[in-house]
Amino acid sequence: MKFSFLLVCLLIGSNAYALPPDKHSPDNQPLISADTSSPRATLQSFMTAVDKGLMIELKAILSHLSSGRLYPNDDEKRQTSESDKVFAEALETLDFSGLPPGFRDVLSVEQVILLSEILARIDLPDLEAVPDHEMMKARGEKRWTIPHSQLEIILIEEGPRQGEYLFSARTVANLGRYHRRVGNLPYKPSAPQRFAEALKPYTSATTFYDIYRYSTVGIEFIPASWMLDMPAWLRVRIIDVAIWQWLGLVMYVLLGALIVWLMRIVCWKFRCNAQWNLFISASIVIVFAGLITQQCAQLHISGPVLYVTGIFSVAVLYLVAAWAAFIGAGTIAETIVNLQKLGTGSIDSQLIRLGTRLSGLLIAIVLLIEGADELGFPAYSVLTGLGIGGLAFALAARETLANLLGSIVIMFEKPFRGGDWIKVGEAEGMVEYVGFRSTRIRTFLDSLISIPNSIVVNAVVDNFGMRKRRRQRFFVQITYNTPFEKVKIFVAGLRKIIVDHPTTDKDVYHIHLNGFGESSLDILLYYFLLAPDFATELQEREVIMLQILELATELEVEFAFPTQTLHIDDCPTEGNSNNI
Repeated sequence: MKFSFLLVCLLIGSNAYALPPDKHSPDNQPLISADTSSPRATLQSFMTAVDKGLMIELKAILSHLSSGRLYPNDDEKRQTSESDKVFAEALETLDFSGLPPGFRDVLSVEQVILLSEILARIDLPDLEAVPDHEMMKARGEKRWTIPHSQLEIILIEEGPRQGEYLFSARTVANLGRYHRRVGNLPYKPSAPQRFAEALKPYTSATTFYDIYRYSTVGIEFIPASWMLDMPAWLRVRIIDVAIWQWLGLVMYVLLGALIVWLMRIVCWKFRCNAQWNLFISASIVIVFAGLITQQCAQLHISGPVLYVTGIFSVAVLYLVAAWAAFIGAGTIAETIVNLQKLGTGSIDSQLIRLGTRLSGLLIAIVLLIEGADELGFPAYSVLTGLGIGGLAFALAARETLANLLGSIVIMFEKPFRGGDWIKVGEAEGMVEYVGFRSTRIRTFLDSLISIPNSIVVNAVVDNFGMRKRRRQRFFVQITYNTPFEKVKIFVAGLRKIIVDHPTTDKDVYHIHLNGFGESSLDILLYYFLLAPDFATELQEREVIMLQILELATELEVEFAFPTQTLHIDDCPTEGNSNNI
């Protein structure tokens, strides 16, 4: 059942500790809390809450065991629910701050049981001898210890429970050790003694604590009546845990492994990629790791095994969760890139990858800090350690961090894209890949240049790929013997070719006879092509040049080529040789 069914072995009877009953009732005071205003109030609140809760719970348990039914009926469940409210008051009297937060709720159940068992075996003072608030104030004391014991109730001076008297965190943390010391002492006349005597016909356990730990009473999914027929070998203890409890824990772990295996088969059948496969498997491990401590509590596994299992499960939970966050971020990034059909090396895809991975890394760090806090390590200490470690890392890897920041600037500002023709310093070529550390450029010699992003972001980048217009400037050279009128017609025809071409800029173009060369008449063609890339530029340039050739053929205009004319004068006559 719920919490109170786990506490089935607590004290019985309204007079177990010879304390007066509490006048408050949880039925008409649903928001009432334990009185912790003094050591006397705290001790009385703990004992009264335990007594009252078990009075209700005992009725439900006896009704169920005597009915022969496998599971409790609605009335018994209702009684158990009522007892939960009362048992919660007992928890309020203990300071659990010394227990690891990750499995504090589970351990708190056992600590209440241990304290109840200890109090049932030692001599307690009369209630009037326990100091109240005025007596503690008059004495100027903040701590009271039960005589002849190490059980202390102290004043909490900071935190959310400031001003309350609670069983100290040191007492709570050492209850297991104290119980081992008094475990062989005989019971005082008390509810635990009556409880153990009442259940002798049903179990071989002889003490209240052993009945809680090694019987099936109070376990929701195992019928309490089954303890009557449980073979003796199932009660044999290994590392202070019964065999039936080990079997239950192993079955739980095997169930988790089976589900992981089945999910991997499903992923294989639907052809999930490796990252999704890992992410789904990690998610299942997280669920089972998060529930394993609760499963131990359900099986009444306690003591060192519960403590070690709790630490292990919390550590696995947060480590796997941090790993899954990082893996999941990469998986989401690749899914977005594939759905948007972005190029593998494009800046957009790299920006998506960087953003999701940084988010995953941040979530992973938060989970690790939270996990450390759940295991009992102060979060601020972890943050301080991360700050010092981060500073040392930043100093050691400043070049790498500079390149990473450079890549972020490139990805957000997008001064170029994959496939652009750029010039960075002396390097010139096509952008092939923009990574987190460097930008790779494929030169026209087909070599690959890797430039650190910290250099790229601080350099002058000439991006030819971002040109809206691509300038064309060249000369058409024709022979000097071309007739004047034909030259004019040819120049006009060239101008018409440029104007009529669909990809030329009609606002800026110049086609003129521009010079007298050594062997040709030079006609300048200066215009712009509206081409989005280099390949289109070459194609459109070729179309125009073919049209020029066609026009020259139609007009019978000849293109000039470098020529020289050698003029030789006549040689002197023989008669005049004497004059030379």
